[in-house]
Amino acid sequence: MYRSAESTATLTQMDAPNGTLRLRGDSPMSELRCNGYAVVHGAIPPDRAARYVNEIYRWLESVGKGFKADDRDTWHVQCMPRFQKGGLYKRYGVAHEQFAWDIRTEPAVIDAFAQIWGTDELLVSFDAINASFPFPSDELGQAAKPWPHVDQSPTRSSMHCIQGIINLLENGPDDGGLMVLEGSMSLFAEFFRAHPQLRPEEGWPEIDWYSHSDDTLQWFYERGCKWKKIEAGPGDLILWDSRMIHYGDAAKGDRPRVATYVCYKPAKTITSEKLEAKKECFRERWGTSHDPLNFRISRPNAGDYTLEPKESVYPRRGPTLSERALKLAGIVEY
Repeated sequence: MYRSAESTATLTQMDAPNGTLRLRGDSPMSELRCNGYAVVHGAIPPDRAARYVNEIYRWLESVGKGFKADDRDTWHVQCMPRFQKGGLYKRYGVAHEQFAWDIRTEPAVIDAFAQIWGTDELLVSFDAINASFPFPSDELGQAAKPWPHVDQSPTRSSMHCIQGIINLLENGPDDGGLMVLEGSMSLFAEFFRAHPQLRPEEGWPEIDWYSHSDDTLQWFYERGCKWKKIEAGPGDLILWDSRMIHYGDAAKGDRPRVATYVCYKPAKTITSEKLEAKKECFRERWGTSHDPLNFRISRPNAGDYTLEPKESVYPRRGPTLSERALKLAGIVEY
């Protein structure tokens, strides 16, 4: 854990729906501001990280597709619940499993985001988990390919959102995980100014997403940007700016990757409409995208989310939440 150095902190202005937020700078935050990413070591103690891994394994087994954590012969795609990319799980009510909420209320994790935003009155995303196993290469197919993107609309050029990953297992160069294109954050606005031909006739969409192709990535390579794999230990918190080009790599070695996604922003900046939508998501146990305020909803039978036979849309049991967790969910006011 780290604390804000008030006497030496620099303040950086960023966009917010209902005002101006400020980033407090000390060593990890300065790294985030300058490089676009940072790793906060030991945000969760190793023993609790190990417990969360076991709970995620039990969740994977509970779906009943045949996966057994202690039997590598079951480490196959067909033995897993439905996932995206190398191991991104959004379905089966997983965003509201008890372990997901326990991780979201880890004190040092909340503290890191409180220091980013200068307040501990935060809302949290109802985001996904990741369990990427070293599946045989012929099983993942397209899901194993890089998917470089940014999670910020071209209509917003200032710092708008900081995303997070709670890493739960030792994560080395071949274990899958976050890949970032170093140097791309500072070029975010310049790229879109330099490529007006990419702008749709109706204008850039407000949705916080832009997918990069090999052709558009070349522009960044020519300016010295290089890919870097972010390595982390059990319980480390990985932070990155949504303007950073990134993707989640598939596991290629012999160890799995297990992690959860977390993202917090100030509660006072959410609109009344989005707050009501957030409460509905909680009641229905729906997931959301990374931004706790300007989120997209992952609901059953909407878009490409078509239920499989016997697929449950609810967690195994409803989570029991503390008052702090209920405030993070937007159910109880600060």
